[in-house]
Amino acid sequence: MTAALVLGGIGLAVAVLLSLARRALVRKEDANAGAVVVAIVAVLPQSQCAQCGYPGCRPYAEAVAAGERLDLCPPGGTRVVAALEELLGRDADTEMSEPVDAVARIVEADCIGCALCIDACPVDAIAGASKYLHAVIPERCTGCELCIPACPVDCIELVARSGEVTDPPAPANAAALPCIGCGRCEGACPVDLKPEMLHVAFETGATDTSVTDCIECTACTRACPSGIDLVGEFGALKHRLQGERETNRRADNARRHSDARNERLARQAREQAAHRAERLRAPHQWQ
Repeated sequence: MTAALVLGGIGLAVAVLLSLARRALVRKEDANAGAVVVAIVAVLPQSQCAQCGYPGCRPYAEAVAAGERLDLCPPGGTRVVAALEELLGRDADTEMSEPVDAVARIVEADCIGCALCIDACPVDAIAGASKYLHAVIPERCTGCELCIPACPVDCIELVARSGEVTDPPAPANAAALPCIGCGRCEGACPVDLKPEMLHVAFETGATDTSVTDCIECTACTRACPSGIDLVGEFGALKHRLQGERETNRRADNARRHSDARNERLARQAREQAAHRAERLRAPHQWQ
């Protein structure tokens, strides 16, 4: 009898330990999955356009983490596909065109103030009220196009975003020879940069933030025996870095506005539910 009780106690203890271990493993797996989703969200453009077939960037990120295709984000284009491939170690096996950076514009003469576009905008980029003229806030607009089908009078159009950073002149490398790694450019640099590494970044399409310290004195270009226009390349690198920072800034703004909108809608839904519940509890007060 005593032996049976001991064995039963041991079995119960083992079962409890296995259950606790399983729960800990599940929590760890959930945490890892959550970290992957966060990393994917950071790559997406945060346009919240639903062109991927999901109601926003985070739902699509969750689907990608679960195995969804990587090439369903038209606003992200090849940049997002390449970033997701590197992040997840998967191949998209597709060709996507580069997206056109555009914003919505309301033709004021045709706007009837119906406010349907305001409800459709996922980032609160349209200002106005019912029966009043509406206007798009370009700084917030992600060009998702969701407002266009919502407009009953077709008074919304997409236009190229103004104020874009213009491309710098192309480096004059037509007659240049390949880099021989002589190191003369590095010795000539007065701010202790590594021009050779920056040249590699330019050639490979990478980003090197140290290029922002370049004062464009042309000392490295003059020292290069291969005749490479290093300063021209570094100007292009600065432009590339500036464009990436602007893209990230817009994505962060869109994410904040989208989160604020979703929070507001959820709060309104809770308030409406509470109001309905109150009416059901005391119907005589509303008669």
